[in-house]
Amino acid sequence: MKVLGVAGPSDSGKTTVVEGLAARLSQCGTVGTVKRLTHEPDIDTDGKDTARHRDAGSAHTVGVTDGGEWFGTGDGWTLPGVLDDFAPECDYVIVEGFSGSHLPKVSLGDRSTASPVVATAADADALDLDEVAAIVKDLASYETPASLVVTLRDSLRPKHYETTATSTIPAAVVASDDGVAAEIEAANRRLRSVDGVCAACVHHQRSLFDGRDDVVHLAVLAEGTVRANEAIGGEIERLVNTG
Repeated sequence: MKVLGVAGPSDSGKTTVVEGLAARLSQCGTVGTVKRLTHEPDIDTDGKDTARHRDAGSAHTVGVTDGGEWFGTGDGWTLPGVLDDFAPECDYVIVEGFSGSHLPKVSLGDRSTASPVVATAADADALDLDEVAAIVKDLASYETPASLVVTLRDSLRPKHYETTATSTIPAAVVASDDGVAAEIEAANRRLRSVDGVCAACVHHQRSLFDGRDDVVHLAVLAEGTVRANEAIGGEIERLVNTG
């Protein structure tokens, strides 16, 4: 999943940029969008059913129509949590706001924006959206164990439904920053050569948020629970010992 932020002051055209990028990227895959709210959602109007649900003690409320439209309210869904939930289903996610995050971003106007910034413009009208869409496609992927499993299952032809094993370890225990890429490549080769392993992936996920360290995700599809767990456990031991 490729993730891009759009940051800038009010009236700089952030939503216009999100709309334009969503329209372009949706021609190539599934797009999700996230908007930072600076105030509480006003969905739960007094006296309406969703407000009554919340007043009765519901922490999370979702409304769904027969046609599939929905809205949700609730506490505790952070941007990292949203991205983790989107990763197995989306090819692209565009995030409006969160200018202080470590997401790759388009920066509009003159407001300070945390790096990395992949494109800048005075406002939405001055931005080349086709150029930005091309940049998004070349960004590093944001992956989770669940999204890696989806990719592995999709890669198997004909379809197989073997046992899945996944794990995540801190990248710091694998090797120095200069050596992580080499270790990841070697780990992928080793896992894929294990007898009974149908597909495997080891992915170095760099942190996109303050206070979150880089991690290494491992995912294995194998013939049976024991083989899957043995394969992934053995590889974690090798990676940790290497680091």
